[in-house]
Parts: sequence; structure tokens; C-alpha cells
Amino acid sequence: MPKRLGILLAEYLVLVRPVEIYFSEKFHCKGVNDLREFIWADYKKGLWDGDFLSDLLKIQTSRHGMRALGFREYRQVATAFMEKHLKYKVTDMMLSLDAILDRQAGHSSRTVSTSYAVASGDHNSVSREGMHQYYLASKEWYELLLGIEESKSMNE
Repeated sequence: MPKRLGILLAEYLVLVRPVEIYFSEKFHCKGVNDLREFIWADYKKGLWDGDFLSDLLKIQTSRHGMRALGFREYRQVATAFMEKHLKYKVTDMMLSLDAILDRQAGHSSRTVSTSYAVASGDHNSVSREGMHQYYLASKEWYELLLGIEESKSMNE
């Protein structure tokens, strides 16, 4: 996670969120119970559902002239991006568990094989080797994003 994003998240969780909970309790707002338990909630609406979050993602992705992407479209793009730019191919993995990229996209391989046309084994648990592969894929993401952030700050 780029350093600035991590700082913003920490500030929100340590400063803003507790104040929001305090005032929500004081004024008996609808979503106060959800605020204490979930990050994706607010005092007016309560818990945010998947459709609401997907709509927010569409708003953010279209803000700078990009095509609006909801969760479904974003997962497709992220999977294709990882395979192309990280040289991390799902077909190269010889694991008898859900493909690591599928798990990072938030789906089992069964869902991905029917929705994304990418197939591999379908199991409910992750082995130690599977967790290691997940770590390696996450590390590749981090290094790629860190490189983009560094080159962006050098150009500014």
C-alpha cells in the first residue's frame, strides 16, 4: 500500500471513525451499531451492501474520464492486468486448490471458471503452500504499485 494511502487510512480509523461513532451514539443515529463493527458503514445508511460499494467504485473510476467499473468489471481487469504485467499465469500454477489470483479477486475458481473463463482446482481450504503463493502474488502487486507511485512522485 502506498505510504500516503496508509497514513490516510490510519487517520480515518484512529481519528475520524471514533468521533463519528461518538456523535452517532449521542444523536441515536440508525447505523451506530454497524459503525462499531464494520468499516464499510455510515451513520445514516448503516451497513453498506455490495451493490452500494460497487456503485461507489463506478463513481470513483469514472471521475477521471475512465469507463465506470463496478466490482465485476474491476475483477476482470485486475485479473488480466496481473497476468500481463506480473507475469503470473493461472495456468502455470500446479496447485490442487483455488488459484491464488482467483482468491485475490474474491472468488473461488469455480466462480471464476464460469464467469471469467479461467479454470483450476476448486477446494475449500488453503494449504501452507497456497498461502505462500498468495503472499508472493501480493508481494508482486505491492512492488508494482510501489514502482508506479515512486515514478509518479518523481515526475511531479
